[in-house]
Amino acid sequence: MAQKNSLITTIAIISIFFIAMGVGTITPALNSIMLAFPDLSVSTIYLTSTLPSLMCIPATLLAGAVAGNRVKFKTLGIIGVGLFVIGGVAPFFATDFTVILIERAIFGIGLGIISPIGNALIIGLYEGEKQASLLGIGTIMMNVGGIVLQFMGGGLAGIAWNYAFLPHLLGIITLLLVMFFLPEPPKIEHPAGAEKPKITIKPVIWIVAALFGVVMFIDYPMLMGMSTFLANNSIGGPTTAAVVLSFFTVGGMIGGAVFASVFKFAKRFTVAIGLLSMAIAYIFVLYTGNVALITVGAAFEGIGFSILMPSVFTIVGMTASPQSVPMCASIILAVMNAFAFVTTYWIAFIGGVTGDPVGGPMFAAMIIAAVGGVIFLFVDPFPKPKND
Repeated sequence: MAQKNSLITTIAIISIFFIAMGVGTITPALNSIMLAFPDLSVSTIYLTSTLPSLMCIPATLLAGAVAGNRVKFKTLGIIGVGLFVIGGVAPFFATDFTVILIERAIFGIGLGIISPIGNALIIGLYEGEKQASLLGIGTIMMNVGGIVLQFMGGGLAGIAWNYAFLPHLLGIITLLLVMFFLPEPPKIEHPAGAEKPKITIKPVIWIVAALFGVVMFIDYPMLMGMSTFLANNSIGGPTTAAVVLSFFTVGGMIGGAVFASVFKFAKRFTVAIGLLSMAIAYIFVLYTGNVALITVGAAFEGIGFSILMPSVFTIVGMTASPQSVPMCASIILAVMNAFAFVTTYWIAFIGGVTGDPVGGPMFAAMIIAAVGGVIFLFVDPFPKPKND
C-alpha cells in the first residue's frame, strides 16, 4: 500500500495532525478576552477554552464509529476541517459572548471529527516501517502545530482580543489538501459468516480514565491561567504568555520522545515521575517570579503530561484484549475531554474558596500532583497483561 501513496497524499494526512491541537490557540489571549468582557466571571470566560473539549466527546465517538464504513474519510475530513475553520474564525467578527460560545461549540465539533482521522488514515494506507514512521511524525506535527497556533494566537491578541481567533485560518490549507489529495483507504472485509471479535470494557478502564481525567485538574489551571498570571504579576502580556505556553508543547515533545526510555528504566515509577514533574512545574511558576524560569516550569508541565498520557495507554494495552483497545482508547479520550470541560467549574470553585481565581487553582494543582506522585511511588499502576 505504501508504495502507491504519493508525497502530496502524505502531506495531506500530516496537515490534519498540524491543526489537531488547535484548541490551545486562544489560551494566551484569555486575559485579553477577560478585559474585553469585564462583566463576565472567570469561569464563563474559560468556557471559550473548555467548551470545545466538551463538544469533542460526541463528535469523536461518532466519527470513530462511522469513518471508513458509513461515511468516507474524505467526507468526514472536509466536514471536520470546514467546521474547524468556520467555528474557529467566526469569533473574530462576534461581539456577543453567547454567540462566541456557540461558535466555539461548532469549532469543537469540527475538532472532534478530525481527531481520530489522522491515525486511522495512516494505519489504513501504509504498512510496516512507513506506517510507524508516519505515526511518529504525526505526533510531532501535532505539537508543532500547537506551538505555531498558540504563538500566533498570543501575538495577534496583542493587537486586539478577537485577532487571537484568526490563526484558525491556517485550516484552509488543510481543507484544500483534504479536498483534492486525500485518498480513501480500502475497507476491511470480514469473511462471510465469521463472528465479529467480542469487545469488552473492563471496570479498570473506567477507573484509569477517571484518574487520568483528574490530570486535567492539574493541567488546565496553568494552561488557562497563564496569561492572567503573567499580567497580574507584571511579568508579560499575551505575547509572553504565548511563548511560555509554547514551551508546554515543547516539553510535551520531549516527554513523548523520552517516555519509552523512562518506562524501560523506571517501570512502576513512571506515573509518579510524570506527576512529580507537574508538581515541580508549579513550583517554578508560582515561586520564581522570573519569566525564564516560569517557561522552564511550563516545559516541565508538558513533560509530565506527555509521560502520563502514554502511561495510561500502556495500562490500557496491558489490560484490554486487542479487539477492545480502540474502544477503550476512545473512552479514555472521551473522559479526558469531559474532565477538561468540568475543569472550568473546578477552577472557579477553588478560586472562590481561596480568593485567588488564578493562583489558588495553580496551588491546588501543585498539591494534587505532589500527593499523587507520592502515592504512586508506593502503588504500582501497571497490571500484568490479562486475557478477556
